[in-house]
Amino acid sequence: MAKWMVMAVLVMWGSAAARGAEALESLARVLSPEMRRIEARATEIGTELGNLPQLRPEPFASRYGYRSGNIERQDDPQWVQLDLLKSESIDRIVAMPVHIPTIGKRGAGYGFPLRFRIEIADDPEMRDAVTVVDRTAEDFENPGRYPVDFRLEPVKGRYVRFTSTKHFPAEEGFMWALEELIALSGNRNPAIGKRVLTSSNFDRFPNWASVRIQDGQSALGMPETTEPSPTSGYLSAVADNPRVEKWLILDLGQEFPIDEIRLLPVESDRFEHHGLKAFPRAYEVECATDRGFAEITWRHRSTTNNQVGYPGGCAVTLTPGKMARFIRLKATELWSEGLRYGYALSEIQVYSGNENVASGKSVVASDSSEEEEGWSPGALVDGFTSRYRIIELPDYLDLIGRRGELEIEAADLARRKEGKIRMAGAALAYGGGGFGLFLVVGWGWAVARQRILREKAVAQLRDQIARDLHDDIGSNLGGIVLLSEIGNAHSTDPQAREDFRVIKEAADQASASMRDIVWLIGRGQTGLRDQLAMMRQSVQLILGDREVSVSVEPEPIRDRSLSLLFRRHVLFAFKETLNNIRKHSDAAKVEVVIRIDASCLTFTVRDNGAGFDPVAAEQSGHGLANLRRRAIRLGGTVRIESSPGEGSVVTFSAPLKS
Repeated sequence: MAKWMVMAVLVMWGSAAARGAEALESLARVLSPEMRRIEARATEIGTELGNLPQLRPEPFASRYGYRSGNIERQDDPQWVQLDLLKSESIDRIVAMPVHIPTIGKRGAGYGFPLRFRIEIADDPEMRDAVTVVDRTAEDFENPGRYPVDFRLEPVKGRYVRFTSTKHFPAEEGFMWALEELIALSGNRNPAIGKRVLTSSNFDRFPNWASVRIQDGQSALGMPETTEPSPTSGYLSAVADNPRVEKWLILDLGQEFPIDEIRLLPVESDRFEHHGLKAFPRAYEVECATDRGFAEITWRHRSTTNNQVGYPGGCAVTLTPGKMARFIRLKATELWSEGLRYGYALSEIQVYSGNENVASGKSVVASDSSEEEEGWSPGALVDGFTSRYRIIELPDYLDLIGRRGELEIEAADLARRKEGKIRMAGAALAYGGGGFGLFLVVGWGWAVARQRILREKAVAQLRDQIARDLHDDIGSNLGGIVLLSEIGNAHSTDPQAREDFRVIKEAADQASASMRDIVWLIGRGQTGLRDQLAMMRQSVQLILGDREVSVSVEPEPIRDRSLSLLFRRHVLFAFKETLNNIRKHSDAAKVEVVIRIDASCLTFTVRDNGAGFDPVAAEQSGHGLANLRRRAIRLGGTVRIESSPGEGSVVTFSAPLKS
């Protein structure tokens, strides 16, 4: 039997030697039952991971969290303390590590203390403290990106103190850091937005700030499953003034003691979700016992021009602590998109104790958008964000923890699989296959291995460039936008306000250009559907204040991969055409038609603007000449039809094989 097994292996290798690494993997699969078990388990893990939520990949607008000051001695205890304002029954504490993608592996779990303890007390000096977590005896393994989760027997207390007793090595001595400290009481986190005391801090806005440790903004994002949402949320009607007041009123059906109100922002993987689908710049939330709000029991005013800034894909949590039946949200300053203004939310939750008493209740609004499907006031209480089904925070933490466990196991399986492949190569080298076969297979394996390594290196470099652009430059630009908005809001000098406005516009434009570049070089978005979604987004962003129609023929389309060259030239030619209309045409109406057949993509953009002389325009600027160069580069064509006073039509066509 062994003889025939050896012969079978040799025959297989004789026909597959040139496949190199793939053939070695096949050999390992034949020789090792454990290899087959590893692959079966890896498949199971992949399936389970596909059904689990994920952490956010990077911090929003360079918001890293809390960082201690520089510490001279590594074992000098340093702490941060949360004041919950009243005694709460705490049954779970979660420490979210800081993640800074721009510094590579060291950025996962950056600054997480090597040793620490957590205490709960009713005395701010912690004289009656109960130690609920003690990890001071030996070094704690760096958690990377995933939360450090401690389940407790319920302990009552007003103050939660996290003390680092052995700190993270830094360039100037030692330090420690956390992105968020969560103290759960059932389904609620009563620590959000409460007072913070620290033994030392390193406040460098917008990156580091003490307030970030309990602002509710972390890599956890919103507590969602992977079940797709049937709705998008609520989208207001468009206004022509950012100060137009818009309101929502939620009727809970009866009075409740209100512990938390959560406002969940719109967040979507679709390129079409942008601009007006955004959180209001300034708003008020009021609680009342009567429909007319004559008896207001609690009021909160907020602006996104404060330390916390825009919610980065996380809920904004408010803690009234008052009785109410009616909740009113008034948007007092709207989000802007060109000359159009509005705002959106994906869900409103109202917690009385551990229950969301807003689910399925009545919502009325001052107005709503009728332009798109999936948006309505009722969608604010349907149990879905704009992407997925919402679950309670403890259940979500369980799923995130499970994902972390599976990713560790998957990495271990990958290492074991690589070891089995190496063993198969060694068995082949020392087996009875003959030296000649060994040389042929070795050569084939080496060639294939080098090719795989080169392709992997190129892909990793491309991914790294995209991440660096998105995380480093993108986050810094986000910080510039936040700082310029804060400066504009607080400055009394008209010239300074104008300077801040110019800075913000420049940062916004740079962010838009950077997103295009990241999209082009990223590996994950290479299909025709993504190309069309990006083109639709460009229409909305560039021509948002005009009457615009966009159609794709035929629909639905069959997705297919596209080359980087094709995506780049088609997208930039399309945006150049739209920008020419925005800058020069004075058009009120624009029609965009994108046609796809088996071999070609064609876009036609027609406007009713001032028109122009194509020959003179091409000689006086680069725009039209650039269109022709892009068409030639793709082996396609461009046709420009216009005359003064008659509008214009631009038709750009490129073969899909480009």
